[in-house]
Amino acid sequence: MSAPRRSSARIRKSTLSSINSNDSSRLTGEQTTFSAVKCSKTPSKHSDRSMMPPPTAVEADATIGRVSFRPGKWRKSMSTLLKTSMCRREGACSIGGERRITMYQGPPQSNETLHDAQRLSSNTTADRPSDSHDVSVQRFVAPLSWKTVSDQRFLCPQRSKDEVMTRCGQREPISFEQVIAKMEATVERKIGEGVYGEVFLCTKANGTQSVLKLIPIEGNIPINGEKQKTFEEILSEIIISSELSDLRQQNVQFSTDGFVELRSVSCVVGEYPQRLLELWKDYNDRQGSENDSPEDFPADQLYIAFETAFGGSDLDGYRFYNAQQAFATFTQIVLALAVAEKRYDFEHRDLHTGNILIETTKVPERTYCLLGEEIVIKTHGLKATIIDYTLSRIVYSGLCLFNDLSTDEELFTAEGDYQFEIYRNMKTVLQNRWDQHAPRTNVYWLHYLLDKLTSVRNFREKTSKAHKAGMKAMKQLSDVLLQFTSVHDIVRTFFASDVLEADKEN
Repeated sequence: MSAPRRSSARIRKSTLSSINSNDSSRLTGEQTTFSAVKCSKTPSKHSDRSMMPPPTAVEADATIGRVSFRPGKWRKSMSTLLKTSMCRREGACSIGGERRITMYQGPPQSNETLHDAQRLSSNTTADRPSDSHDVSVQRFVAPLSWKTVSDQRFLCPQRSKDEVMTRCGQREPISFEQVIAKMEATVERKIGEGVYGEVFLCTKANGTQSVLKLIPIEGNIPINGEKQKTFEEILSEIIISSELSDLRQQNVQFSTDGFVELRSVSCVVGEYPQRLLELWKDYNDRQGSENDSPEDFPADQLYIAFETAFGGSDLDGYRFYNAQQAFATFTQIVLALAVAEKRYDFEHRDLHTGNILIETTKVPERTYCLLGEEIVIKTHGLKATIIDYTLSRIVYSGLCLFNDLSTDEELFTAEGDYQFEIYRNMKTVLQNRWDQHAPRTNVYWLHYLLDKLTSVRNFREKTSKAHKAGMKAMKQLSDVLLQFTSVHDIVRTFFASDVLEADKEN
């Protein structure tokens, strides 16, 4: 196997020296090669958003008035509202949608993972004899059975619990004490929360930090107004988290460490530890919690415990030194998304500023492998990590794992931030069919991030040439970004390999 090509996309100044849509010249920064984006005229930020697909009947059919919320992890606020609201219709889907598995239906040549799908060829016909017909997939320990939900056919593991246990390396649930002992860490404090669980910071004996995320499952007690997830639903999240984490392994075709590292997954049973309850109360006293206290869970409550690497603080409110740093962070997110997009037909579908972590780093460069090409960029002292795949879509072993939001009316009625417009744009481009692959959804979220980064006013340094160049680059890129249909197209346009450049010079 030949060695990967090393791209010349070394962003030293983190700047596109010029993006002129009427100019076909090369866009060059110091040792940075970009190709020009061609269009008839440079649209404004407002006209950029109008370039998104126009609203359709699918988007306009909301039966609930739109409600203004704060951006970011807004679902907790939505959940709190729904507890006291009569507007939610009986039988409506959970705010987070419902996890589904179905056959991948895209063209074989569009996804590099479909070499796995040949094992399914005898099971992909539409006219199956019955819902009990099994689909044997090598990477699952048990067959998958067809089931019908709202006149649509989906797959589910026959023994979801066994599947989860296998991926946890367990035969039965273990205690909290065993989990923490396995982590070899001390739980320091609660650092975050979501509708479905609590997040704690842990420190190992060698000083390494980890994050412990606890999600109650399979219980009858509602969690923050929502039904607890089932083994079947949590399985998809375990698979997605594991696959994206494994992209950090050295691979000549696809490689990135831009997704949070998953260190372990465990299935736990027992009373919530007193230590964690105390940390939960400290968090509540310090900054207020929108979650119900976990002390209400019974002694036989099951949990899934995710241990991940600590990725820093979230992008929401992060204070960059200058726009050069902000642009370097954005570039890291672009390249990580491009790798996952091509490797797994991945769409994040919820990439707001709360789902991107930022930490300082002394490592000067980050390396990405995309379709055999090695791309190296400057970090400018910051490392960006993507987290939280609750709404994400991925193709795994010839199967599509996704969150079905087709009946989740509340998700598309929120107002108050550009973030909520992105959800409605996704619904439109997907035509409310959430198993479909539309990488444009990733582009929408990148445009949202540029909107946030260019509107930031708390840079520590605003007068240098580097800051002004970085801000100009982000604004110019924002003007043309929505012309692209995938993140891979963005990378292919703005990151040219040495080989391609040499060919053009000759």
